[in-house]
Amino acid sequence: MMLLVSSVVSSVGSELLCVLVYVVCVLVCGFGALGTLRITARGGTYSDTRLSFLSCLSAGVFLASCVLDIIPNYLTEMREHFTELGVTLRFPVPEFIMAVGFLFLLVMEELILALRDECERQHRQKEERDEKEALLLCSPTFRPRPDPSLAPIRFSVLLLSLCLFSIFQGFSVDEVRLHPDLLLRASLVTCSLVFLLAQSQMRRSVVSVCLLMLSLAFPLGLALRHTHKHTLRLARSTLEGLSVGSFTYVVFMDVIPRVTSAKEHRISKVTLILTGFSVLTVALLLKT
Repeated sequence: MMLLVSSVVSSVGSELLCVLVYVVCVLVCGFGALGTLRITARGGTYSDTRLSFLSCLSAGVFLASCVLDIIPNYLTEMREHFTELGVTLRFPVPEFIMAVGFLFLLVMEELILALRDECERQHRQKEERDEKEALLLCSPTFRPRPDPSLAPIRFSVLLLSLCLFSIFQGFSVDEVRLHPDLLLRASLVTCSLVFLLAQSQMRRSVVSVCLLMLSLAFPLGLALRHTHKHTLRLARSTLEGLSVGSFTYVVFMDVIPRVTSAKEHRISKVTLILTGFSVLTVALLLKT
């Protein structure tokens, strides 16, 4: 009995140690990248160019994470679930769930843009009437409103997808061990997220909250895996598929176009995207 208790205590202690090392690694990498950007932010245009290059590296990392890690893992897990249930698929259900997540975010963004354009049209008509009245009264004219951006919404979806993927990754772990490839992939994704958020001019407090959420997602999945029931596996996989589709949408419709939209340094940016893609590919090869 004492041996059983001591083995349980030692296993729990080792799991807590692994979780602590993971959280510290993510936070150190994230805040280290944030601190580096803060130091180099005094360089004016040069720092902007450097941040643009770092964002290209981040785009390559997220692209590789999407097509080589997140999507294959989700598809493999879904097929295993259906195989365990004894269901033979005659329709690509996992891919369909991903497409629903992708199209849902697309439709929501288009609805937001349509409502915004309608509000701007009405506001423009009101401004034209006010300008005519102002000319008659010799009053100063009104300034147009700044164009709102969808970047906060897209990066919120990106962060939520990464957190959900980390939670589901913690669900599927049978034995908690800190492999170097896990820490390397988590560090790369964390630094990439910081660079992209910094390029979108997010406040440091917002970036800090994002880092804290990302660091706690994997330990949360580890803590919940003991309460995980087989009857909920299909529902969890469906939610994971929707988040994977949303993540794919943000990567291909926002992250890649954002870092490649500028006309300067096109060849350098493509090279950096390929570099980030290659670095995460090497990290994934270490897992095999």
